[in-house]
Amino acid sequence: MFFRGPVVVVYQPRIIRPLCAAVFYKHSKGCPNLGIKEGCPPKASLFTDVFEPEVYVVAVKFDLAGYVAKKRLEHGGWTQRALENPRHWQGHVRSILKNACEERCRGYPGYVSVTNAEAMGVNLTDTCRNVGIILEWPPGKVVYQVSLLAKPKCPQNG
Repeated sequence: MFFRGPVVVVYQPRIIRPLCAAVFYKHSKGCPNLGIKEGCPPKASLFTDVFEPEVYVVAVKFDLAGYVAKKRLEHGGWTQRALENPRHWQGHVRSILKNACEERCRGYPGYVSVTNAEAMGVNLTDTCRNVGIILEWPPGKVVYQVSLLAKPKCPQNG
């Protein structure tokens, strides 16, 4: 688990949010949550409208290559896509990340965990790079699950 920062988010909503509509395997209209889920565009708030721009990065590194090698021994007939399928490992890694964020938030009063920063316009690849965490695109050796610890802006008075 990595905990880095503080760092100012790389905020690029005009570049990042449209990626949710990008075509990917078996999803010709982009992410199926787009326009449906509350935490997804266009329903998701813009990050800088809700949070202060200085954040902490919490990331869990997952050894995808090691996992695939192990699964290949167990399931020799599986395709590469099946071996890498996030359905098999993502829930476990997200659980580790959630616990790490809850633990870190206790030491940072007023901060909350933000799990949908990209939907809010944050370039997580560049934000992570700015604290020394390099995300692979597409992932080959390692995958990171990333959350931001962010401080909500104070509501405007009157």
